[in-house]
Amino acid sequence: MIETFKWRGKFLLLLLLLSGTLGFFRIKVSPEMKELIDSFTNRAQRAAVFQKYGEPGIVPKELTLCDMTKPVVTKVSEKDGIIYYTLESRVEKCENSPAADGTVRIFEMGWKNRKIVKFTWGGPKGGKVEY
Repeated sequence: MIETFKWRGKFLLLLLLLSGTLGFFRIKVSPEMKELIDSFTNRAQRAAVFQKYGEPGIVPKELTLCDMTKPVVTKVSEKDGIIYYTLESRVEKCENSPAADGTVRIFEMGWKNRKIVKFTWGGPKGGKVEY
């Protein structure tokens, strides 16, 4: 019985260490980018956040026309004082482009002074689909 408790204790310690390590390596995002991620699955909220933080003419309106899910930041980099976030999200439904339904879209957004100053379409993962 004591051996069982020792084994369970070691297992729990291993789980705690693993979760702490994963949390340490998780990608950190700015509060503005977090607000965008949190609103990404709601089309109206996403449009409002882009309006709030996007410099005029930078974020394409097409990005607000589709239902998107599962936004994930996969990379963060910095160049010339601009912080770039690479974001992937799945297109649930897109009335303007049914061929985009089910694809995972990749976007790169450049932030400077709490504003989106650069935006690049990375296209879908695994194929070419145009809006």
